[in-house]
Amino acid sequence: MRSLVEQIDGRSSVVDEVLTGDLGDGERLAGVELVGCTLRDASWAGATLAGVHFERCTVERVDLSRVSLPDCVIDACTFTGCKALATSWSTMRAPVISPEPSGWLDCQLSMGSFSGLDLAGSRFERCVLADADFDGATLTDVVVEDCSLAGARFVRADLRGADLRGARDYVIDVRETRVEGLRVDRTGALGLLTPFAVSVE
Repeated sequence: MRSLVEQIDGRSSVVDEVLTGDLGDGERLAGVELVGCTLRDASWAGATLAGVHFERCTVERVDLSRVSLPDCVIDACTFTGCKALATSWSTMRAPVISPEPSGWLDCQLSMGSFSGLDLAGSRFERCVLADADFDGATLTDVVVEDCSLAGARFVRADLRGADLRGARDYVIDVRETRVEGLRVDRTGALGLLTPFAVSVE
């Protein structure tokens, strides 16, 4: 099977194609725009995607663990069944025009760094986000459904209007976050009381 670099073959823009190529640990893909593409059944673990623009792409069953994403943009994409352990999402570039929200479904995202990112309106469903770093992230109107957030960090995060009613295992110190309009269920409310040493019996 050809690698992803070979499939792209030096093009600066790829539109509406299905790509299945791998990227090896330490391999680099740079300066390409992928629009409406489906990327599936591949491993990019440990690779670097530099200045890659993903727009309206579907990413299925791709191993993104430890991937570095300097100056990348992810705009209105859907990630399904992906593994992204210790992935540096926070190195992505903030575009001049805010990207459309993306979604992560059935993904393993533990130890990932989303620090400082604008994730407004994004959706996480049936994901594991253990020890993820959302420090300083914009999470307004985010929906987190049936996800574990054990050990996740939210210092200085903006959670206004976020829906965490389907999330579990989290602890959020509301003194260090913006939470106006935040929606939680009864279980999640305990995670808001924990920093105050309040016990609910």
